[in-house]
Amino acid sequence: MERRVGWTISGDTAVEQGGIVRRRFALLYPGSFRARLKTFLLVAVAALAAAPTAAAHLHTGVLAVDYRATVVSAPKAVKTRIYTSDRAVALTLGAGHVVVVRGYLGEPFARLDRAGTSVNPASLTAVGLGLVSTSRKGGWVQYSRSHTFVWHDERLRGLPAHVDEGRWTIPLVVDGNPSQISGILSRVPPPSSWKWVLVAIALLLPAGLMRAWPVGFRAGHLAVLFGLISALSMLVASVGFAFNTYASAGKRFEDVAEFAFTAVGIVTIIVGSPHVRAIAGGALGLLGLVVGLSEFEVFRHGLVLSALPGTVVRLAVLTSISAGAVAAAMGFFVLDTPAVSREA
Repeated sequence: MERRVGWTISGDTAVEQGGIVRRRFALLYPGSFRARLKTFLLVAVAALAAAPTAAAHLHTGVLAVDYRATVVSAPKAVKTRIYTSDRAVALTLGAGHVVVVRGYLGEPFARLDRAGTSVNPASLTAVGLGLVSTSRKGGWVQYSRSHTFVWHDERLRGLPAHVDEGRWTIPLVVDGNPSQISGILSRVPPPSSWKWVLVAIALLLPAGLMRAWPVGFRAGHLAVLFGLISALSMLVASVGFAFNTYASAGKRFEDVAEFAFTAVGIVTIIVGSPHVRAIAGGALGLLGLVVGLSEFEVFRHGLVLSALPGTVVRLAVLTSISAGAVAAAMGFFVLDTPAVSREA
């Protein structure tokens, strides 16, 4: 019979201080168990590190921006939209109209009519936007058959330093008559840093109190508790990003993967032994920590692109990071201690 700290290993059955543990470990002893778990965590970390790269190839959208652009006036011949994610301008032509968009030098550079969208190859604006390869003389060139034209206009790209709001104008010619689209571009300041630092401290404080409580919360209990809090907070933020209008297929794929990882972790916590539950809680915390850090841009920019309010998303991300750090630390602590505790 082999004795380890807190447990007695006899054959293929582990006997804990007071009873027989539900799970039988055939041909398994604590050393190899911890080694396999360490390998699992290394693979999980590698998968998490690879996730942003894969998402980048799928053109994952940004999570927060600094500007909000609004349309104040536009002719009825076109439907105008400004995309919040990158301030691209979209014009959709109304039936029976012809609309010409003027470029930065006042020259006509795009035209929408019943045939679709055409560009002017002699326009320097069209060349600068990459709509044509080189400037050359000639008539209109068919760009697409779509009656919606989307482009990134420099007149909406940003504001000078220390200027928080400005007006923008894009001149048009509608059915031969001069017209324009105009609006307001506003800078949205990022949230106050010190307030969120205080929130982070408030989130971490319970972990310290639980650890120092006279009865005491074991590291494994903290790993499970804070791992679940971190993972659930991560999923709240993910739902907001996934159901946002500007979420790409890459971001939604990433969110589905996070749900799958979390489901596996929760199942492991339900069916696993106390030691395995602690490791699973630490793994969930590590997942929440890594994902939360990848979403940290919500604190650097003022406007969060989410279906949920910005304050809710920031609180969820910060909780995911804070609780995840506690759970990961406790999980690694349990991982580096013997899988068995001292017998009475």
